[in-house]
Amino acid sequence: MLIDNFRLHSRKLICCLGIVGASLGTMIPHAAYPQTTSVPVIRILRVTVAGGTTFKLQENWFRQSTEITDNNKKCGVRTGEKFFVSSISDNRNNNAEYREGNRVEKAKDYYTVTFDSPLPCNRTNQTWYIFKNHVEQLQAIPIRR
Repeated sequence: MLIDNFRLHSRKLICCLGIVGASLGTMIPHAAYPQTTSVPVIRILRVTVAGGTTFKLQENWFRQSTEITDNNKKCGVRTGEKFFVSSISDNRNNNAEYREGNRVEKAKDYYTVTFDSPLPCNRTNQTWYIFKNHVEQLQAIPIRR
C-alpha cells in the first residue's frame, strides 16, 4: 500500500466522524448510554461548628437561640451529631431579611430541612432552619450485597 500519495484531511475527517457519531447516538440512544435504575441517595447533615448549634422552627429562623424562650421552638445539637435528611432547601432564591440594629439575618444563609425522623428534643417531625456555616451536607449511596 502506498501511503506517500495519500493525503489525510484531519479537520474534515474529524468533523464527519463527529456528525456520524452524534447521529448514531441520537438514533440509538441506548447504545451509548445504557439505561440504569436510579439509586437512592441518603442525605445527612453533620454539625461541624465547635460548641454545637441550634435548629430553629420557621417563625424563629432569624432569632439568636438565646432569644427563643420556648424550648419547643428550638433544638440544641452537639458538634459531630449526624441527622438523616428527608428534604433540604438552600434558600438561594429567598430574599427574606430580618434587620435589628446592626444585625442582618438573611434566609439564604440558612437551610430549610425536614428530617427522616423527629429530632430527640422535639417529638414532632417539623421543618427546621439551620445556619449553613454550622453544618455540612453529606451523601451516601447504599451498597448492595
